[in-house]
Amino acid sequence: MIESAIIRPLAEAISEVGRAEFEAKLAAFLRTASGYQSMVFIAYFITGVPRPLYSTLSAYDEERTLTPYFSGAYLLDPYYNMVLDGTPDGIYKLTDCAPDDFHNSEYYKTYYANIDLNDECGILVRLSSEACLILSLGVRAGDGSVARTLSSVEALFPCLSALCLSHWGELSGLHPTREASLDDLCRQRGLSGREVEVTALLLRGYSSKLIARELSISPETVKVYRKRVNRKLGTSSAREIFATFFDVSATSAVSAWPRPALTEPTRP
Repeated sequence: MIESAIIRPLAEAISEVGRAEFEAKLAAFLRTASGYQSMVFIAYFITGVPRPLYSTLSAYDEERTLTPYFSGAYLLDPYYNMVLDGTPDGIYKLTDCAPDDFHNSEYYKTYYANIDLNDECGILVRLSSEACLILSLGVRAGDGSVARTLSSVEALFPCLSALCLSHWGELSGLHPTREASLDDLCRQRGLSGREVEVTALLLRGYSSKLIARELSISPETVKVYRKRVNRKLGTSSAREIFATFFDVSATSAVSAWPRPALTEPTRP
């Protein structure tokens, strides 16, 4: 049974569909229903840079979290790659969708571990074959110890999905300018074929064992490709490979990346 305390903010969100207050009302519903306190809503496209839609973050947390993210770190994000991989609509905890070596990856150690995000789940809603929403629910340092559960959100997911399609449906018709993909970045550095595939998976947090499984090759063959990659890039470790492509450290993020504007979709 879904409590009336959850239905009330849901009804308020429904009443604001198509209006400027919808995002805030939807965030209030999700906080009440799940216990997660931090909300970031993002539109992703099969080609092009993701578009920020709404955030409950402070200006400080936006600067160090969203600035590097939208300037390139999103290419390594498990949720972004779920969008590209065609993952169906649903609710996914980070622990269930991140690669096996994610917490040992340079992306995690250099960026993710430094933004004070202690727990995250993503609500994935596809708007079309080209556009998708991720409603990111997080727990950040200082959010307290409110109990968290996704059971009510899961029960109301059909309603939540319909709300998102009604409010953000126009985004399905957008065709953002194509930006370089992770594979493109690898090719620009002189990598080719399997070298691109191995490097892209390595940067996303896949272990050599899982890379071998994904590409249907042996772990020894993965080692051969990693040696080739290091030789071409002039690197000697996964950390140096990461630094060749990305600069998302907590100390450099604010100065090295232009801050994106959090914009709302145009209303009719």
